Amino acid sequence: MTSEYAGSPTREEIISNDLLDMSMTILKTLSDPARLQMLWALSKAEHSLSELAQYVGVSPTVAGQLLARLRTTGVLQTRKSGRHVIYSMQDERLKQFIGQVLDFAEYRLAVSNQDEPVSQIRSS
Repeated sequence: MTSEYAGSPTREEIISNDLLDMSMTILKTLSDPARLQMLWALSKAEHSLSELAQYVGVSPTVAGQLLARLRTTGVLQTRKSGRHVIYSMQDERLKQFIGQVLDFAEYRLAVSNQDEPVSQIRSS
């Protein structure tokens, strides 16, 4: 059955499997609330593992596990400062992307709550 509104997509209109896989990996990474909170904090400044753990209310072990994949893929950088591991995010596109995701979420909240003012979700 064909639709009169949509023709068959051309090869250029089909997303490659590699791009789909990477997109899903990124979205799954951001789907964890604690990880998104930590990434938001790291998009603003570097933080120690213990600071990030305290920020999201988890143990340093759990925080380390949440950040491990990002560290091993090079999304986050680490350095030692005494006994502490300091995390930072150097990728400006990732910083912008996280901001855009939160901006879009804020927009969707405003649209869904047209009668209620949306408070500032994050500080600038």
